[in-house]
Amino acid sequence: MAAVLTALAVNATAQYSQLEKDYQFMLKLELGYAPFMGNVGVAGEAGYNLDKFHNAAGFNAMAGVNLSQDWFVGGGAGFNYYHNLQQGVVTPMMGVNVFADVDFRPIWQGLMGLDYQPATIKWAPVIGLRGGVSLLLDHPAYGSPITPLAELYGGVNWYYMHGLRNMGHNWHSFYATVGVAYLQQTVILPVRVGWRW
Repeated sequence: MAAVLTALAVNATAQYSQLEKDYQFMLKLELGYAPFMGNVGVAGEAGYNLDKFHNAAGFNAMAGVNLSQDWFVGGGAGFNYYHNLQQGVVTPMMGVNVFADVDFRPIWQGLMGLDYQPATIKWAPVIGLRGGVSLLLDHPAYGSPITPLAELYGGVNWYYMHGLRNMGHNWHSFYATVGVAYLQQTVILPVRVGWRW
């Protein structure tokens, strides 16, 4: 009798969870460092926008919607501090980025369209892309140039809240990514850690 009551309670809880909304408003915060990889395009009269092997230390904040646990779609803004530690005296510069962000974290395993994993997993891969604009502030030669921003990244995602399959959405996580990005006539290699909640 106890087993039957337990099974009914579990089934009712699972059914309630399946009727919950399949999306949630979320925020993401990131800290990162991006080594200089190279310049692209055509240099202006005073060289490239970032022509002194500038690395970038940055912070990003994003808001958006988490869809079906696997997808995040949103927008954000970031701040970059461009500097160089090896080329002698180089004037540091600051910049602002505004972008759209999409990432995918496949957290359910399946076979031929059927879920077979009974519990959510703690670790999942993450891939994503960003597109927007980059504004460099107070460039000594060019003022404040605006360029396109494009980025592709991948990494690993750790869910610190997890439970039984279909008995609770698994939204919150920490993650680490590495990618390749273009902005200000420069290719950089952003390495980031972030928090999604």
